[in-house]
Amino acid sequence: MGKLYVFGYNGFGQLRPDRSDNFLVHPVELEATEPDGDGDALVAMVTASWSSAAIFAGKTVIMTQGFLNAESHQFRKFETAAVRSSVWTADGLVVVREGGECVQVDPCTGQQLGRWNGPDGAKFTDVVCGESTILALTDTGDVTMLGDVQSINPTPLPVHVGENVKAVCCGKEHSLALTVSGRVFSWGNGSRGQLGHGTTEACNTPQVIEALEGVTMVTIAAGGWHSVSVSACGDLYVWGWNEAGQLGLPTSKHKTGPSDGCTTCTDKEPSVSDMAQQGDNVAEVLVQATPTIVDLPTGQELSKISCGSRHTAALTKEGQLLTWGWGAYGQLGNGQTERCEVPCTVEFFKQRRVTDVWCGPWNVFVQVDK
Repeated sequence: MGKLYVFGYNGFGQLRPDRSDNFLVHPVELEATEPDGDGDALVAMVTASWSSAAIFAGKTVIMTQGFLNAESHQFRKFETAAVRSSVWTADGLVVVREGGECVQVDPCTGQQLGRWNGPDGAKFTDVVCGESTILALTDTGDVTMLGDVQSINPTPLPVHVGENVKAVCCGKEHSLALTVSGRVFSWGNGSRGQLGHGTTEACNTPQVIEALEGVTMVTIAAGGWHSVSVSACGDLYVWGWNEAGQLGLPTSKHKTGPSDGCTTCTDKEPSVSDMAQQGDNVAEVLVQATPTIVDLPTGQELSKISCGSRHTAALTKEGQLLTWGWGAYGQLGNGQTERCEVPCTVEFFKQRRVTDVWCGPWNVFVQVDK
């Protein structure tokens, strides 16, 4: 059994529907129970959008909260067929069931609203979403683009990576794929260096990140405009936009967009002029277009990484939680609303063993041993 803690942006009640706080700067416990059961259930998965969250307690129980049916601070709980992956899209909640089906469901009732068929009879294993792209992974190691969820039973379009893929993720405008052999491919908008190809140019088709060649990667994650990966040795590699220190690298101190105190639920894309302010000062990194390794506290090794829009959270092999980046809504869990430019251990969890972490755009969900 485990406990689930939440912190960060709560303007729609997506963390705690019973709380009116716009943000929670300290970790707060959220109960996750089986239907009519006693005590806490192990949370299998959490997926969050700007305004809503879906928490999967056990294998078949879904709790949705936040902005539902055009109202904020809502809470729903229902049972469904076992789910192995989920993502919020612009039109609602999409899940991959244990049987390999990818369906759009009503986030209030679990009723099926739409369905995708796997290519050539393949079964889906994962689904992820960017600003305009929905990608799914099949049990044959292929990536497919599902497209617009408003289209019923669309035919998935293949994304040609050229190798068997075991994981895929999306930022707002870019995508990453991790192959079975441990190589990382990227494609999409590269305007903030988030593709890792050493430039800020776009790439329409998956290309291997050459700077990572020769290093076996075991996990990947994508933020709004930044990307991270963890090697088989537990080392952290980062690239992309670093305006708020989300890469764990030193950044200049000017502020843009929501960092100036904007409380609207939107994310302002940085302009090129914002990035140009760094000049030739190599000690201040706003754009890191080539993957670079980041030193972790006391040589810690990582087991999982997750990215918000402009913050990052990592789980160490010892069960400690590290966070860094933009913290204006308390999404770093350290009781502050300031940015943090280096990975720092979250004090609240030092006496607890963290078993999993999931980032929403402006918040974090953490599971610990009870």
